[in-house]
Amino acid sequence: MENEDILASLNEGVLTITLNRPDTHNACDMAMWGRLLKLLQDAAIDPEVRCVLLAGAGKSFCAGADVRSFGTIDTSDPMAVKYAEHPVWRDIELRTARLVRNCGINELLHSMGKPSIAAVRGAAAGAGLAIAAACDFRIASETASFVAAFARIGTSGDFGISYFLTHLIGPAKAREMLLLGDKVGAAKALEIGLVTRVVADAELDAEALALAKRLASGPPVAYRFIKQNILMAETDRMRDVMESEARHMMRALQTEDSKEAVRAFQEKREPKFAGR
Repeated sequence: MENEDILASLNEGVLTITLNRPDTHNACDMAMWGRLLKLLQDAAIDPEVRCVLLAGAGKSFCAGADVRSFGTIDTSDPMAVKYAEHPVWRDIELRTARLVRNCGINELLHSMGKPSIAAVRGAAAGAGLAIAAACDFRIASETASFVAAFARIGTSGDFGISYFLTHLIGPAKAREMLLLGDKVGAAKALEIGLVTRVVADAELDAEALALAKRLASGPPVAYRFIKQNILMAETDRMRDVMESEARHMMRALQTEDSKEAVRAFQEKREPKFAGR
């Protein structure tokens, strides 16, 4: 699936998705959110996709939602077009439901059984910050900056921003970013744990792709179980997490990938994981 404002390519198990509206700092309108959601829904169940790498074209990662599109109709959504003038379609509950649907973008980046990486150059603002925070890894250029931005336009935040920031950097720092709305540079982001690593701007693409390829060559079944374990650890009791880990461990040990890894260790070579 490819559109001029979202580019997607699959190579060596890495699905690279590029937000391609550099003139708006890759701010997304309703149609873009829908296309990005569909891409990730397909990626989550495509066995050929073993890692997702998300990037932005030009000098920015993503400036969040395109404020100019607020209140407009998504012409690519048949239901939105059909009921554009219907008073119920403007009802706050239905508008909320549509926003929650688009929040599935971050739910997938965070919870699908495949590693996700955000390659952040320049601004990651508002929902763009939330998207980066939802990924498993964030590789930041020295030019990267992170700003919640929601309070600046008199809003409270969406796309799971409060959840992801609180879990990544703790409630105190999350309060600072959300309530004050100050910009956080790359070095500070690394210091507070918001990003995985910071690299020179010229090295960002290569560093992010190298990590993506490394993950894509890893054991897909084990990665899926690892992500399930971490997700459960965020909310469940220790004993329940341990029992779930034990079940996943026993199941993983029965996979061909695990047996291949044992053989490779014994034969002093790198394993070749097939995802089964």
